[in-house]
Amino acid sequence: MKFSSYNLKKDLLEVVNSLGYINLTKIQEETLAKILKGKSLICKSETGSGKTHAFLIPTLNSIDRDINAIQVVVISPTSILASQTYDFAKSICDRIDGLSCKVFTSNEDKNKNVKELEYGKQMPKLVIGTPGRLVDLLINNKIDTSQIKTMVLDEADMLLDESYVEDIISLQEKIKPKQRLIFTATMKNHLIADTYKFINAEEIIDVDKKIKVNKNVSHHLVNIKHKDLTSSIIDFLNIQKPYFTLIFASEKTKVEKIFHELNEKSLRCTILSGNMESRENKINLRRIKQSDFNVVVCSDMVSRGLDLEDVTCVISLDLPKDLDYYLHRAGRTGRNNKKGDSYIFYNDEDLNFIKKNLDNKISFDYYVLRPDTLKKVDTLEGKKKNKNEELEKEIRKEVHKVKTNKVKPGYKKKIKKAIEKAKANHKKKIIQKNIKEKKKSSR
Repeated sequence: MKFSSYNLKKDLLEVVNSLGYINLTKIQEETLAKILKGKSLICKSETGSGKTHAFLIPTLNSIDRDINAIQVVVISPTSILASQTYDFAKSICDRIDGLSCKVFTSNEDKNKNVKELEYGKQMPKLVIGTPGRLVDLLINNKIDTSQIKTMVLDEADMLLDESYVEDIISLQEKIKPKQRLIFTATMKNHLIADTYKFINAEEIIDVDKKIKVNKNVSHHLVNIKHKDLTSSIIDFLNIQKPYFTLIFASEKTKVEKIFHELNEKSLRCTILSGNMESRENKINLRRIKQSDFNVVVCSDMVSRGLDLEDVTCVISLDLPKDLDYYLHRAGRTGRNNKKGDSYIFYNDEDLNFIKKNLDNKISFDYYVLRPDTLKKVDTLEGKKKNKNEELEKEIRKEVHKVKTNKVKPGYKKKIKKAIEKAKANHKKKIIQKNIKEKKKSSR
């Protein structure tokens, strides 16, 4: 399906097409008509599937351009995601008369924000912001919200956890939007059920029922053999030479430590972290998009919804606490039908966790990192299968045939004969296998 198949305003459609958005993604196809009709939805789709434009385009279409008031509010969990959504919206609004948007986060001066929304001024029709700042503006400063008809929660599983939920409830009670849109990449079933009641949704759209792992991403487990993380990263990058790499760690302190150590080793890289000021993250993000860096060290907070072009490689320096966190990290690559690789660095003591939580759910291949090579191995433990395993199996099988509970005359000879028979059969199989391989190679 194409955007032109829907009843979008002519100038909006022209701008959307000019920006390269012609064909709909799966989530856009499933939601566009319903959002245009004003339905309240819970929408779940894998990362990188086009969720942002799935809600931006139809909500911008629904704005009454003659009314000087805020009509759509998009709530984002982080300043980075809010700014990114704003950039998408601005690229459309700047080209259409009567459409305007603003972003409000902790990166902005609050008093300046209040003045921008004073009565009588030209108001933004679409507002994007983080929960705390929107509460300050729309509730504490009594900004007019009477014309807001649509409220969007982007990355809703984060917005509805304990950190933000009070602000979300306050905003919903104040705004009372007719249309409520929930967009998320991951949300547990019990949370979806609770959210369905909370926002009084009309429908749940889950396009990922059968698709959990991006088929464009290859997954790799790398045993670094207790080598220093910073040295391991440098060795890996020198060996693989990826075009653009994101490096993830769970702890913000570890993110900062790795970033500083890499810089000390003269590796040109930057950082995106929840510990940094929003202004710093915004500057770094702009420079990343200008291709000033090809290595970025990140915390999990900024991985949510982060859309960077041409990420070819993702490295996890530690084991994410559950599969969803890992998929968010891995989902930064393999976007827009491009191929990508996701690597997890681990040590031997991590094996049990990997087997229990990751290796039985995703298809990994296995490597050991050496100073000058990334060596592929057959198993997670890094050991090749025992060459005599098959022989031992055949011996046990033959011995079992002659084994009895009572020891009778000739018993030892029978056992010895059974073992010799197993060895002969095993040798015969090896010879036959070698003959077949030689025939193949000679063709």
